[in-house]
Amino acid sequence: TAFHRPILSGKESESSSDQKHKVVFIAKSTVSGFWKSVYAGASNAATACNLDLIFEGPKNEEDYETQNQMIAKAVEDGAEVIIFSAVDYEANADAINDAAGKGVKVVVIDSDVDSDGVGVRIGTDNVEAGRMAGRAALQTDWDSLTVGIVNFDLGSRNGQERESGFREALAGDPRVKDIYTINVNADATTAQV
Repeated sequence: TAFHRPILSGKESESSSDQKHKVVFIAKSTVSGFWKSVYAGASNAATACNLDLIFEGPKNEEDYETQNQMIAKAVEDGAEVIIFSAVDYEANADAINDAAGKGVKVVVIDSDVDSDGVGVRIGTDNVEAGRMAGRAALQTDWDSLTVGIVNFDLGSRNGQERESGFREALAGDPRVKDIYTINVNADATTAQV
């Protein structure tokens, strides 16, 4: 099927058509509505493609150490593919490099990791998304703007790229007097404080 052929290769001819390929999906967390929705789609694809899919993630979107342990366990348990969304662009890199070095195929979805071992990246152009938000913020008649950015954890590449694009869009407008940023955990309650 279209899902597993680009990712899995070589072993298909050695195994029977009834054998399921082992795929471990390590998300940023498993409790948010977003990740539950992603899991539902991945689960449907796994069923259609006859894959053994394990879906897991830490309890919160700041726990890269648990993700690194999950990566190591997936490798130890014989995963052929790890689908991964990094909590921390740099802090998850060594674990992904180790997995790729042991022959595990790595697909990154949503949040990237600093690794050359990633075979496929699926995500958003975060810089452009930030530019779009910046252009929308400038659609005002106000003569002077002071901008506050509530961004999430500094280790998340997505947030940093979005902020970069946002600041880029605001940079040329003389009405923008100040831009302040605060970084918080990916939690609505924390962001409100």
